[in-house]
Amino acid sequence: MTHAGFKALLAVTLFAAVSSVVLAEGSGNRGERTGWHVHQPTRFMVSGVLRKNGTTDVIKPIQAIIAADTDDSAIRMFEKTARHDYPAYSLIATLASPVPAAGNCENAI
Repeated sequence: MTHAGFKALLAVTLFAAVSSVVLAEGSGNRGERTGWHVHQPTRFMVSGVLRKNGTTDVIKPIQAIIAADTDDSAIRMFEKTARHDYPAYSLIATLASPVPAAGNCENAI
C-alpha cells in the first residue's frame, strides 16, 4: 500500500469512528429505540349460538377470532360468516370480547 493510500484509509477510518460517536451522543437512549414493535390490530373472540331452522331444540355453539375496529363490526363480520357457513341455522345470540395483545417483536433476541 502506498503512503497516499494509507493516509486515505486512515482518514476514512477516523471519519467513521468520529461519526459513530457523534451519532451515538445525539441519539438519546438507544435502548428505547432498539428493536421494533409490531402494531397488532384489535382482535375479538366472538361467540355465537345457532339454532337449526324449523326446530326449537337443536343448537350449535360457534366461535371465531376476528380483527375489527369495534366489537359491533366484529359481530357483523361474524354474522356474515355464520350465514354463509351454516345456511340451515339462524344466529340467535352473540358475544364479542377483546383478545389481549400477544406481545411485541424484538430484533435483539
